[in-house]
Amino acid sequence: MLNLKVTIETWQKGRWFLAKIPELDFVAQGRTQDEAKANLFEVVKIQFDERREQGSLDEYLSEC
Repeated sequence: MLNLKVTIETWQKGRWFLAKIPELDFVAQGRTQDEAKANLFEVVKIQFDERREQGSLDEYLSEC
């Protein structure tokens, strides 16, 4: 299991909430702040799984 400490920034834009992890440059949105964060974690999971399958996760993390 990978354990990273990251910053999660959230803000509201119109009717949507946005959540961002600046260290990884991932962003997601949702109708609530909690939904935006949950969607952000899903983005992280999908991106990490894809990079792991491609064999590029370690390289990506070292660049971050």
